[in-house]
Amino acid sequence: MADTVPSGRAPIGPRVLGGVVLLAGLGLLAQAIGEAVERGITVDGPRLAPLIVTSGWVALATAYLIQAWKAKPAQDDGESAARTSWFVPAALMVALVGYALVLEYTVVGYVPATAVFFVVAARLLSSRPVREVILRDIVVALGLSLVIYLAFTRFLDIQLPAGVLPI
Repeated sequence: MADTVPSGRAPIGPRVLGGVVLLAGLGLLAQAIGEAVERGITVDGPRLAPLIVTSGWVALATAYLIQAWKAKPAQDDGESAARTSWFVPAALMVALVGYALVLEYTVVGYVPATAVFFVVAARLLSSRPVREVILRDIVVALGLSLVIYLAFTRFLDIQLPAGVLPI
């Protein structure tokens, strides 16, 4: 039996998800503010990053929640529920767990592990043929993971696993 939303009513799931994500963000932001007040904050110190990240989290969660409340009811004929595939979310979850395990228990390091995870995630989420986008995905993955690594280690003084690369 398909789980469809009756016509005329907006689905409650996105609103609940938005509320939970917003509450979690507010809790983490309060914790980050408490840490900053207790220990002091500097522009180049590691305590600034949680404030920036959690502030962005709260802003995005608020925007998502507002969008969920404004959403009009979907005209679902039951076909979209039948076409829902759980392969991509499940595969992304497996890739994310594998990425965390590689970072924690191997000597590979942040940049190679993140680059591989990015390419895998991009492939899972893309509908374009591999031969058209694989080179672009690899270049973006290497550049993005290297920039993030350098930003965290050099500017925020947050250590990430260097691994096999001499950086």
